[in-house]
Amino acid sequence: MSDRKAIIAGEQRAVDHAYDCHERMFQENRERLGKPNETTDDRAGTSFITDASREVRFASDLGPEALVTMRVDVTEDDAEQTWYIGRRTVKDPASRRIVISWKAPLATEWMTRHPNDPGEVLLRRSLRCDGRVVKDYRDDIRVVADRSATDGFAEAAVSAPDPETAGTVIAGLRDFLLEDLERARDGRMRDIVETIQREQLLLVSDQRPGLLAVQGGPGTGKTAVGLHRISWLLFNQVFGAPDVLVVGPHQGFLDHVRDVLPQLGTDGVTMVELARLWDGARGADPLPARVVKSDGRMAGVLRRAVEGLDGRDALARQVKGEVFEFKFEGTKLSIPRAELESLRGMDDSAPYMARRQRFGNDLVDRLFRQFTENNRGWRNTVNPRRRLERHPRVVGLVGSVWPAISPEQVLRDLVTDPGTLRTAAADLLSEDEQKAMLRPRADRMADEPWSPEDRVCLEELRLLLSGEAPPRYRHVVIDEAQDLTPMQARSLARRCPGGSMTVLGDLAQATGVHRYGDWREVADLLAPQADLHLEELTVGYRVPHEVMEFAAPLAARVAPHTALPRSIRPAGEDAVSLVPVGSAALLDEASDRAERLDEARSVAVIVPDAMLEDARRTKLPNAIPAREAKGLEFDHVILVEPALIAAQEPAGLGQLYVAATRCTRSLTIVHSEPIPGEFTPGEPIPGESIPDESIPDESMPSREGEEATTMTESDATAPAEPFQAFISTLEEAVREERRCHVHEHVRHSLIAELYRAQLVPVADSPTADIVCDTERGRVLYEVLGEGAHTYRRMREAVLRLLEVQHAEGERADHTYIVLPQEPEEDWAAEMLYEAFGVSVIWRTADGWNGHRLPKALDEGR
Repeated sequence: MSDRKAIIAGEQRAVDHAYDCHERMFQENRERLGKPNETTDDRAGTSFITDASREVRFASDLGPEALVTMRVDVTEDDAEQTWYIGRRTVKDPASRRIVISWKAPLATEWMTRHPNDPGEVLLRRSLRCDGRVVKDYRDDIRVVADRSATDGFAEAAVSAPDPETAGTVIAGLRDFLLEDLERARDGRMRDIVETIQREQLLLVSDQRPGLLAVQGGPGTGKTAVGLHRISWLLFNQVFGAPDVLVVGPHQGFLDHVRDVLPQLGTDGVTMVELARLWDGARGADPLPARVVKSDGRMAGVLRRAVEGLDGRDALARQVKGEVFEFKFEGTKLSIPRAELESLRGMDDSAPYMARRQRFGNDLVDRLFRQFTENNRGWRNTVNPRRRLERHPRVVGLVGSVWPAISPEQVLRDLVTDPGTLRTAAADLLSEDEQKAMLRPRADRMADEPWSPEDRVCLEELRLLLSGEAPPRYRHVVIDEAQDLTPMQARSLARRCPGGSMTVLGDLAQATGVHRYGDWREVADLLAPQADLHLEELTVGYRVPHEVMEFAAPLAARVAPHTALPRSIRPAGEDAVSLVPVGSAALLDEASDRAERLDEARSVAVIVPDAMLEDARRTKLPNAIPAREAKGLEFDHVILVEPALIAAQEPAGLGQLYVAATRCTRSLTIVHSEPIPGEFTPGEPIPGESIPDESIPDESMPSREGEEATTMTESDATAPAEPFQAFISTLEEAVREERRCHVHEHVRHSLIAELYRAQLVPVADSPTADIVCDTERGRVLYEVLGEGAHTYRRMREAVLRLLEVQHAEGERADHTYIVLPQEPEEDWAAEMLYEAFGVSVIWRTADGWNGHRLPKALDEGR
């Protein structure tokens, strides 16, 4: 038996033992509680108890997922100890732990140890199991050579490096992940316990107080990080399940992820679609109204509307002269107007109805005190104070100065009465914005067509009027948070006053009516008093490399300052296919393509919203509208008519980027309109509409099996137009970069440094960041902005340097990439110089550092 087979056999014995102990626990529960063997939690056990400990249940809830995922050998008290890590904690009959949960702090510590700093970890071995069957293993930490691993279960030696896994061990472990991704998908997310990466687990186990924002492009695992983080926090009793709220972008997303927490052994967490946090909408606003009503300024408009309710003018009408007076039970009662004014203005910070109540109570208290002082011998058994509260003059005064009003009445007046809106929105909203908000008044309050934006405003009004707040949680997880409107974010902040949140999203995938420049803007709305911890996932595991490369120019257009993830998942030349057809054949072609794909694989047909009804009525009943594709993943995606998706309001390009990055194996684009130019900037866009299927457009890419055509003569006679398009694209990119504060801070810092070296840098070029002529020749600097310190972004900057030199018409003698911080990969700077001759420098807290720094700053001439 080979060493590798012997090791697998030894690990198999350990896994068998773990399963036997796991099942023994349930068997003992069934026997102790008098339940037959076939009884399951779903039928007669404890499934109705959502937080029942798994130690008192009758059957395992693992399903097909593996119990054991990893082996770790460590040094404890100068002795070697072997531990197995898995999805559940397992004890043997003597109550000794033989499998510890991946969520246990000790397991987390071992799993996040870097191979270059293993600490007490001697061996870390990932196991690939099909249920209880060990199929393979990978070692990424092996400290001691030629040692024997003898524990209760594995007898095989693990001394010399395995020839099949020698070399880059991390790449070997990533192979496990890629193998897992090859599993056919059923449209639902699975947990990633077996394949979780170190950078993901560090975020999962992050216990820093405040708001953790995780920026991650398609396929980086940010949603999985959020869900596994919930399970980790609950397991370690940081929060209880009722304390946690999970907010998803739409119901399809919740259906997609609903199995993950149960697979992780976590129950009782509230999960809700974002729109269902507020009462059901009965109408929809046009886009201009949606933009205004969801803007953060709307909170100020609502507050002013409520503040304007107190009857300053009504007090003057109710009080004749300077005294409010009337007779009660034969006694004249009076209060000076100035005193009423004082009562009305007390406690401005309280909700409207509380202030109304306080005004009424204080008014009656003063009147009752006058009455009793003037009637000291009075002995009537009927409560005069109660009758005084109901006196028409008192009721009329309170009702006039503080009218009883509902949130619906306030908002109804705002959106239907120009005068009321003008008073509340003065200096906050422009005239055009006010006009956009207005709509006809319904005959009855019950008939008002409250929109989703109205419902969020009504919640804010309930808080202002009565102090009524939504349910509160100690921790909130928000996925696709880049699409929150400012008013929605304010509402979520009320649900988590402590500011403990996990916020997941990708600014490049923004499709909402409001776009944010950075995550600080979002955090300031969600948790203004909490610390922000911003982390970025830069490696893509799900979306094929070829698909991400295809979508990269579009991502750069919609979010120029957000790093594109580096995909490690290859799929081959057929990963992206363009299929031009006539407009009448779009849905038929999409249906045929879907039927031809592997039935064992999940397939999604994503269509423009305008085509959804036709798609579902004909051959594509399970078609997905582009607006609901966010957060989902499928093996194969067929994307129909991307030009129509790009044209959708309010953020069509963002929706298109989302739709194009939902696959794990292949993307097929079926189109009759030309492919949007954002996919291929600066290049001729292949494809025109086909008026007749019998006359294919020769400028289109060939279909599968057809011969490609060549460029027409007219296409070759206009060389100036492509170059001008290239220059325009480059200049636009430079203008976008210079809107980034980090980029400009670094650029101007370098300009100042060059002036100090007595040079004259050119900083106003429309295509180059900085050009400087020195004694050593012409020097060109390309400055990168926030989050651009990865090798991938630097490699892209190399291409930009070539483009700039082509645009400037003069080759530079020396080229530098300038970063706002140290490169993420310590080998990146040297590699860029060796491969491309480009040097890298970066800003530090007290100056500069980097590759060939003296020459970059022209020091030591």
